[in-house]
Amino acid sequence: MTGAASTLLHAGCAVICAAWTVLILCAGRGRTALLLAATGAVAALWAAAVALAPEAPLEGPAGLLEVVRSAVWFAVLLLLCVRIAGAVPVPLVRRFGLIGLLVTAVATITLLPGTTTALAVPTLSVLARLALALLVVLMAENLYRNAPEAARWHVVLPCIALGGLAAFDVLLYADAALSRDFSTLLIDARAVLTAMAAPLLAIAAVRDRRSRRDLPVSRQLVFHGATLVVAGTFLLGIGAAGEALRQFGDHWARAAQIGIMAGALMALAVAVTARSVRSRLRRLVVDHFFVARYDYRREWLQCIARLSAPDAEVPADIRAIRAIADPADSPAGILLLRNADGHDADAAPMRWAGSWNGPSEPLALAPDHPLIAAMRHGAWVAHPGPGELADLRAVFGPLWLAVPLMHHREGLLGAVLLARPRAGVILDSEVFDLLRMLGREVAMFLAERRGAERLTDQERLQAYAKRFAFVAHDVKTVATQLTLLLANADANIQDPEFQQDMLLTVRAAADRINTLIARLRAPEDAPAPASRRHGAAERGSVEPLPRLRRLAAGRGCIRIEADGDTANAIAMPPDVFDAAVTHLLDNAVEASAPGAPVRIHLRQEGREVVVDITDQGEGMTPAFIRDELFRPLTTSKPSGNGIGAWQARELVRQAGGDLAVFSKPGLGTTMRIILPLQPVPVAVPDGREGARLVAVHAWQ
Repeated sequence: MTGAASTLLHAGCAVICAAWTVLILCAGRGRTALLLAATGAVAALWAAAVALAPEAPLEGPAGLLEVVRSAVWFAVLLLLCVRIAGAVPVPLVRRFGLIGLLVTAVATITLLPGTTTALAVPTLSVLARLALALLVVLMAENLYRNAPEAARWHVVLPCIALGGLAAFDVLLYADAALSRDFSTLLIDARAVLTAMAAPLLAIAAVRDRRSRRDLPVSRQLVFHGATLVVAGTFLLGIGAAGEALRQFGDHWARAAQIGIMAGALMALAVAVTARSVRSRLRRLVVDHFFVARYDYRREWLQCIARLSAPDAEVPADIRAIRAIADPADSPAGILLLRNADGHDADAAPMRWAGSWNGPSEPLALAPDHPLIAAMRHGAWVAHPGPGELADLRAVFGPLWLAVPLMHHREGLLGAVLLARPRAGVILDSEVFDLLRMLGREVAMFLAERRGAERLTDQERLQAYAKRFAFVAHDVKTVATQLTLLLANADANIQDPEFQQDMLLTVRAAADRINTLIARLRAPEDAPAPASRRHGAAERGSVEPLPRLRRLAAGRGCIRIEADGDTANAIAMPPDVFDAAVTHLLDNAVEASAPGAPVRIHLRQEGREVVVDITDQGEGMTPAFIRDELFRPLTTSKPSGNGIGAWQARELVRQAGGDLAVFSKPGLGTTMRIILPLQPVPVAVPDGREGARLVAVHAWQ
């Protein structure tokens, strides 16, 4: 093999040994780890010395470092033997002294000028190196054979690595002693074998229990170091393949060499930037170099950083999902939240609240849904099987885990559904404990955010009420002026000057009223979701069908359909019912094109009356329904106040019902009012003498 190839092989060996030495130092602080690191460091220095002088790999510094390398191997095996035996055996002490004398003699012979020229073999140097290699092999064999069964797991890798390298040295020096010449092929192959044995020494350092117990290493440092080692090994192999092709000397061989090198660089760039490859490499490094799968300090800091990022950069729902998905290496997630306004917390449905790299589909899970049962109402992280939760899989695709969002005061606030990770993860208690901890932190973040938004909206509504009081006072002043104008109109209507004054007064009044309206619509500085400000609804009932017909009259093309028995009254005062329906009808008519019909469908379902108001407008996105539709004082209409939809929902909820929205862009919107039936009194005897009756409530 040429000198250039020898330089390349030994330089690659030096880089790999140096990288693994750094990893060994990071992975442990014990004596075993330090000696293993010394082994890697000396091997790196020896390989670097040979790479600098490939024409004389056994002379000068390269020869001296080779002897020191073998001596360090023996010292490592001796220390392991001492640790296992508990004391230093006398034969090993004598053997170690003999090795010291032999190393001194070999080093002296190696450093003598003119000892080795053009790879000629001096007999004494070869025999001394051969003896040293044989002693290392014997030490490795004795260490493994005499080690207790429970301790062999700790020494098997150093015995294989160091014993194997020493056995190869025996082959090299035995061949040299027989043929009176060193084999350049064996010398270069020794560099490849040394690079392959370096990872075994690193794993041996990790296996040391004391060094594993005091692990201070940065996971990022180990990950990037392993990435460099893998990339360097890959490029070294590609370089060797290219060098083999170059030996053919033909034009096609040189072209193939260039193509292979360029393609290898492109493949390496793709692999380094691919998240799936990085995830698998990270998982491999963590599983073999660390006791704990996660760096909890780093995971906690990253979770806080994600949740505290400004809203302008990343929406809150995506931040909440990624705070749980990123530590689990999941590429996608869905956020489901409960909205307990107007409901008992345990009876509230769980609705879609956000997606990250997943579909945005409005979906509501009933309180008795199998997912909630699988999470044990927030106590467990659910891992659904292949045939479970078919309804969720049909909407959101493959599911891996469902992480509960447990709040200490509000209970199960929601859940985060995670997709399968990029690299395989063994699910154990460590993974589940971390996800439960992150779920609680995310639940606190969402609950505090919801509370802050409610408080902000209360302040906005109070400010709106204050502005309305000022406007009412100003409107009263304008009304007084107009009343006075009308009082004088009968007597002075023919007077041209009065007509001019009347025109100016009316124009000023109109401008004043427009200014007041604009002041009412002035946005606040801190928008947020609605909070309840109405008291309990007044007692009363209404028959919905006649009321709907009266409200639909004069509002354009409105069609009313009624199914079944709709004569039963609902538990809602007539004026409150009119106010809620009027807001929704006006919005439906405004959203529809001129002449397009608005459909009202009335029906009874069990103990509830359902009123669907459907338009054929542009529709709304799930994000708009979730974030904007029911926020007070927020509107997309030029002349709106942003109160109608929010007020309609609040009025319906105050009556014990609810308002649901079904809409898709381009397909129109359906506003569904769900109201309870009015309980009617039923007379039953009280069991006492006489015709006295007691009234109780029963549902029709």
